[in-house]
Amino acid sequence: MKKKQQKFSAVFRAAAAGITAAALILSAGADIPFTVLPVSVEAAEKNITIKPDSDFILTVPAGWKSNYTVKKSKSKKHRSYVTFSAKKCHKENGDGCLFSIMRYKDDSYADELPEFELVGKWGGMNYVAVFPTETQTYGVSKAAKKQYKKLVDGAYSAAFSIRPAKKRAADTDIYRATDFSLKLPAAWKNNYTVYTQGKKTENGSYVAFYAKKCHEETGEGFVFGITRYKDNSYTDLPDYELVGRWNNVSYVAVFPTDVQFEGASKEAAKQYQTLEKSARKAARSILR
Repeated sequence: MKKKQQKFSAVFRAAAAGITAAALILSAGADIPFTVLPVSVEAAEKNITIKPDSDFILTVPAGWKSNYTVKKSKSKKHRSYVTFSAKKCHKENGDGCLFSIMRYKDDSYADELPEFELVGKWGGMNYVAVFPTETQTYGVSKAAKKQYKKLVDGAYSAAFSIRPAKKRAADTDIYRATDFSLKLPAAWKNNYTVYTQGKKTENGSYVAFYAKKCHEETGEGFVFGITRYKDNSYTDLPDYELVGRWNNVSYVAVFPTDVQFEGASKEAAKQYQTLEKSARKAARSILR
């Protein structure tokens, strides 16, 4: 077991909108009351968890409570948004934008938005934080400026705290790790083996999936793995896909670059090939 885990680790190591957009966002929609979710006693002293829309939650400083407004588009489709503004600024001058979360089904946001961060990715949707590029407190009172400054200091960390609002329900075809789940095709049932290494909080920790018979016969049979990253070092991997991102952690699917069933029986090779065909689909199914 130890030798097999070390071998898998080696695979990983070796591989190892301007203000105009903000104004458009702010000009539409209505003020939406936020939902405060229960948090621990320790966290409640400094932060609160809010649910500004049905598909995601954020952790924001406790000082934000009652001091900001939320406006959002009616749908959750491609290019829909949720915008956060300092309440007094927005009331006085219509600005006060802290940041927006925009949904994209592709990477076109990279060409459309001047100041952004990809902060979330799940369910086939990219969640992009958009930050204002011009002054948001022009012509407002001192009190409004003070409120804006207090809130904007926590805007960046708030955007990166995004995560799915709900965990996937348990089912027979669901593989659940401590911090994510995958929906595995029916053909995978009883045909795979899982190895894990590291804690969910560790950069480079992973969950690896092997075709059971290949792995038993040859020690190979690696189908794919999900590795956690808190930086962009995964871009050095030879065959990978960013399949999920939330709470400032990137979930990266890593795939083999060489034959994994060499020396295995025909039955084992067939089992491997069956799993391999749907490996990327399984990886892309990632949710909480």
